[in-house]
Amino acid sequence: MLAFYLRRFQRQLKRIFSNISLRTILVVPFLLQVALTVGLVGYFSFRNGEAAVRDLAFQLRQELTARIDQQLQAYIRIPHQINKLNTDSFSQGQIDFYSGERINVFLQHIKNSPYLNAVYCAEEETGNFIGVSWSDDGSFFELMIRNNQTNGNMHLYGIDVRGDRLYFLRDAGPYEPRQRPWYRAAQATGKSVWSDIYLDFTTQLPTITASLSTYDGWGNRFIGVCGTDILLSEELRRFLQNLGIGKTGEAFIIERSGLLVSSSTDDSMTRKIGDQIQIIQATESENILVRETAKYLINKNLNLHTINQPKQFDFKIKRERQFVQILPFSNGHGFDWLIVLVVPEDDFMATINASKRTTILLCILALIFPTIFSIMIARWISLPISNLSDASQAIAQGKLQQKVHANGIKELRILAKSFNMMTQQVQDAFSALEKRVEERTFELRYEKDKSEKLLLNILPKAIADQLKNEQKTIACSMENVTILFADIVGFTPLSARIPPIQLVELLNQMFSRFDELADKYSLEKIKTIGDAYMVVGGLPIPRDDHAEAIADMALEMQQIMDDFKTCKILGNISGCEHFQIRIGINTGSVVAGVIGIKKFSYDLWGNAVNIASRMESSGKPGSIQVTDITYERLKYRYKFKPRGTINVKGKGNMTTYWLLGKI
Repeated sequence: MLAFYLRRFQRQLKRIFSNISLRTILVVPFLLQVALTVGLVGYFSFRNGEAAVRDLAFQLRQELTARIDQQLQAYIRIPHQINKLNTDSFSQGQIDFYSGERINVFLQHIKNSPYLNAVYCAEEETGNFIGVSWSDDGSFFELMIRNNQTNGNMHLYGIDVRGDRLYFLRDAGPYEPRQRPWYRAAQATGKSVWSDIYLDFTTQLPTITASLSTYDGWGNRFIGVCGTDILLSEELRRFLQNLGIGKTGEAFIIERSGLLVSSSTDDSMTRKIGDQIQIIQATESENILVRETAKYLINKNLNLHTINQPKQFDFKIKRERQFVQILPFSNGHGFDWLIVLVVPEDDFMATINASKRTTILLCILALIFPTIFSIMIARWISLPISNLSDASQAIAQGKLQQKVHANGIKELRILAKSFNMMTQQVQDAFSALEKRVEERTFELRYEKDKSEKLLLNILPKAIADQLKNEQKTIACSMENVTILFADIVGFTPLSARIPPIQLVELLNQMFSRFDELADKYSLEKIKTIGDAYMVVGGLPIPRDDHAEAIADMALEMQQIMDDFKTCKILGNISGCEHFQIRIGINTGSVVAGVIGIKKFSYDLWGNAVNIASRMESSGKPGSIQVTDITYERLKYRYKFKPRGTINVKGKGNMTTYWLLGKI
């Protein structure tokens, strides 16, 4: 009988609610339920909230300070191990402060421990310095060198993944490593030591350095110091910000003097006074929690030097209670810091909903009657909504062929109809979009390939990549390259006897053959001026055999000229002569790069370029004239004939040689 009346009641409800909106059906019964439940829960939660907040705050502070302490221990352990490895290499003479040998080991240390900022060593006798560090923006690695070749300045170079030097970045100015805090600290103690917090030479950010003195192989003579930098304030800031210190809580670390080591805030930890940049005190922080907590510690006469055990207390900022925990942090290497955690009481209130059994029981009683009534309605509503949900999930998985049938509530019928129309439109639009995307992708890929080929025909790939990265100044000094200048003999008189179009076609045939040789020997064509041709070996990517490659190309250029005869151009069979080429070669240092903002051209500058040009202009037709520098590099693999001493315009007397062929 009860089941009969229950089914009858359900049928009546369906007739009554069939044309009522879904919002009305869902809001009214659940609103009564929520109002009753929240009222009861709120009343009893308020009574027990304060005790729960204090307990939760205590546990959170204990856990977070322990995690900070654990992270600090990890930060300070690794750098000393790295220093020990580097000082062993240093004492055995395995670190070259000029060529950068063993720099790949420094680079590997930083890759294995990303929180390290720099790894380096400095020499006591000369003040030489070499190391690897992150760039200022953290996007690539830099080689740092200071020696007599840099005139006592710090020079920074870009390096590749193997630690090989690629290009010069900038001159960071005078740098004396023996006067830096990390060097003096290690020299004074003669053992592993941490420096005081100081401002990094290049980034001007608060830094701390683990350093270790280095002695010669017999352990008698002090020869230098190896160090490892941590931008501790920034590394700790990232760690502290990821701790989840409530909603508005903060953590910070201070020295016993009150100096701010790091914090979870984004505020600057330095200030500029005149030309000097100084690390701020915690009482000068822009963050109110850090600043007021530090002031409270000082105003309450808490002697920071006597805190040897964890301490907990609370105080108020603008009538809001703050929970504070202090944990001393020290070790045998000179650290003596305080970890401070401050969390507002309000951060915990949102987590307090119900903590007593009586509250739970009352909530259950408050929910029983509304739940029985809601189940009957929810059952009626849930089926079509479930069908709609299943269809939506199928569409999200790419199964677009979906149809939804719904009866009952007005909104659900309208929604089902709209959904079916939408799925059809999505199918049509998706098909059209797929086709259009495929067409546009093909077009874009084709245009990109054309642009890439055009750019690489103008500039070397390494230079083109720098231009695409919007680097403003692209120039670097190359210490050892070989330059070739070539000039077609008798070409100027010939230009007056044949049409310009025919003349250009002849040049194009010759220079195209030269271009093929440049590609064959992986050399870089620089430019052509009239009937002159310039090519260089050893840049933009350094190579050891640049002089040999240039010599091979020069010899083959002479052979190519045998294929071109004047009679083929002038039509004079009786006066048929081969074209001759005059070639000059020199080896030395240059500056290479791209200047200006329009019509980019990769070019070379330097005394070595001028001398190579003079070798060509002062040479003889059909001959290859080289300088004594190039001769010294090639004399054991190529045949030469001494020309003797000649007077070179603008350079004075020079000893030159004729390159004849390979041995």
